Amino acid sequence: MKPELLSPAGNFDAALAAFQYGADAVYLGLPRFSARAEADNLTPERVRVLLAYAKTFRPAKKVYITLNTVIYEAEIPALVDTLGELAELRPDGLIVQDLGLARIVRQHFPELTLHASTQLAAHSLEGVLALKELGFTRVVLARELTLDEIRAICDNCGIEIEIFIHGALCYSVSGLCLFSALTRERSGNRGRCAYCCREAFSGSFPFSMRDLALAPVLDKVTATGAASLKIEGRMKSPLYVACVTDYYRKKLDGALAPREETTLVQDLQTIFSRPWTRLYAEGRVAQPESIIDPIGMGHRGARIGQVESLRKEDGARWLRFTTNRPLEKHDGIQIDLPQGGRPYGCAISLLRRAHGRKTEISVPAGTTVEIALPRDAPFLPAGAPVFCSASQEVKRRYEIHALRESALPSGSPLHVRIALRPDGMSAEAEGCRVSLPLELTPAKQPERTEEAVRKAFARMGESGFALASLALDDAAGLYAPLSKVNDLRRQLVEAVAGQRAEARRERDSAIKASLAATPPLPPVSPAGRLTVLKYDIRQTPQGKDGTEKADELVLDIGQLDADTVCRLLEYWREGVPDTPIRLALPVLTRDDRARRAEQTIDLLFRRGYTRWEAADLAGLRRLRRASVEDLTSDWTLYAFNRHALAALAELGIRRAVLSPENPPDNLTALALPFQTEFPLRLDVPLFISYTRPCTPDRTLASRIGHVDIEEKDGVWATLREEPFTHSLAASAPAGFAAIRIDRSWRRKNGAPRT
Repeated sequence: MKPELLSPAGNFDAALAAFQYGADAVYLGLPRFSARAEADNLTPERVRVLLAYAKTFRPAKKVYITLNTVIYEAEIPALVDTLGELAELRPDGLIVQDLGLARIVRQHFPELTLHASTQLAAHSLEGVLALKELGFTRVVLARELTLDEIRAICDNCGIEIEIFIHGALCYSVSGLCLFSALTRERSGNRGRCAYCCREAFSGSFPFSMRDLALAPVLDKVTATGAASLKIEGRMKSPLYVACVTDYYRKKLDGALAPREETTLVQDLQTIFSRPWTRLYAEGRVAQPESIIDPIGMGHRGARIGQVESLRKEDGARWLRFTTNRPLEKHDGIQIDLPQGGRPYGCAISLLRRAHGRKTEISVPAGTTVEIALPRDAPFLPAGAPVFCSASQEVKRRYEIHALRESALPSGSPLHVRIALRPDGMSAEAEGCRVSLPLELTPAKQPERTEEAVRKAFARMGESGFALASLALDDAAGLYAPLSKVNDLRRQLVEAVAGQRAEARRERDSAIKASLAATPPLPPVSPAGRLTVLKYDIRQTPQGKDGTEKADELVLDIGQLDADTVCRLLEYWREGVPDTPIRLALPVLTRDDRARRAEQTIDLLFRRGYTRWEAADLAGLRRLRRASVEDLTSDWTLYAFNRHALAALAELGIRRAVLSPENPPDNLTALALPFQTEFPLRLDVPLFISYTRPCTPDRTLASRIGHVDIEEKDGVWATLREEPFTHSLAASAPAGFAAIRIDRSWRRKNGAPRT
């Protein structure tokens, strides 16, 4: 069975393009709670129309809604309103990051189907199984997995798996990037990423990822057993969506001859494309140079030649090159610059053949052409690659047909009963009854009355309803004036809509009241607040760093075995013999290290180490299976609302470190009623990645100052030169059970022991 082809829809036209060019499903956001907050996104009314359009296909296509941001506590009432609207629309799935949101859906909106967003960073079978236990029916895996890892997960998880096959890549593991949030106050976890990984660092672009493209290994991709193959691109144009969907549809169907595939790839590259990569699909030995493009950035296009010369004539500068594809006036070109960075680009306004003076509207492939450059064009050296970055021919090729919405049964089904009496007419549906007093006379053609009434009631327009059935009681064979029948229809629709809206308001109000009813616990007094310090167990703290004053030490054991951990613990016991120690699991543990991680936990637990900290759902599941009861969670198990904290508490978490990207008002709101840790000072990674930056340097200059690159257990972390200190550090508000100081990511805190 072929997997589902899932395309992005940043707006309504992009959704139409996806369906018309072969997508089995689309995913899209609403105006709020979408990880692409700056996409056009769709209103619930437009989603209703799209769902109706999807059902006209055979088999029906699917529509998934992305509510894949973390939710602030103050947003819970608005979230309930959104979920209430979606519960009526019944999309085919809800893509979710926030564990509190998922908990609310499970408890109050069970008719909605939960899909786990890639923002949840599921990168192992254990993580997928943990999400399955939380009620998710589909998991979108992290992009960094190999095809072998994906196949093993698909074979053993028992739920649907969705994977990305094409589109932009984040340098950081999705969901674990804090760069934009902590340096620009634009959180990627809130859908407002500032794309910091695309910026220059020390004059190059060591974090700027190529675009994922698994088309060359698509047969191997489908063999993994993944249920859905996803194309990234909710910020892209409908033209892009049409072309990329067309390409993968034909590729999946085996309907592409080599020459046609070459044309399709070039078409796609002219619309939008960075250089392509397969990332780690074929194994984790890939070099950074095959994943990152450190020289250039942004859209390139399809390569069509190289600069042959640049010459002046009649006050203009003419760029000469030989094009390997047709060109025409108003196409776009881009040329790589010697210093790298964003290519120089312009539209073709004057086009001619070399050695000629007559301008052309178009030229065929193989022509040596000259293009007049704008006056502000930089020097373009001979040999520089030339790309076609926009094509009028491609735009004409991908026509998107407008939707005749009036022909769609886009509303909620309405079963109507109508009665005609000599003193008037009445209509009833869903317990609502409306009447229209007037004098009705016998009809001249009573046999046509029912058809006329049915047609009038079928014209529901954009009311949100669709006529499902109509029963007419007209024993006297009366004539019903069409204008009055239309008035009756409008009154009935208003009455039913009002009744439904009131029922939804009552339901949503009850849900909001229930969600707000968690009783607060007594405040934690400042005198009783713990100071918790976290280190990597391989570090050796130097000097008076406050370790001796800590109420608890948390030691990240990384991927070490139990014997090594015990040996390193001896060094720590020498310095802090009386301080309780909690052992912490790393945030990323892949399946090839899973067995070793489980053995380490079991052995250490049996040796008396009963305090543990989890950094992800996979680690938490391992610890619970090992019967650990004294559990805390690090900030990477995000909790931005009380319901996410409740979800963690239900999984056994006794105390949770709050994310440093929590704004002050939200952080204060979460101090109670749960046991939480205030993130006072953290050497927090701005990026957490499986990919080594494409630079030999370990300290880089950036617009925020210097950043340091640290490697630990095969994971690369990018840290600010100075630790993150929360804006509330001077007066950590009351209510927190502990304050957290985290030095575990920076090796220069002390020489590592092994």
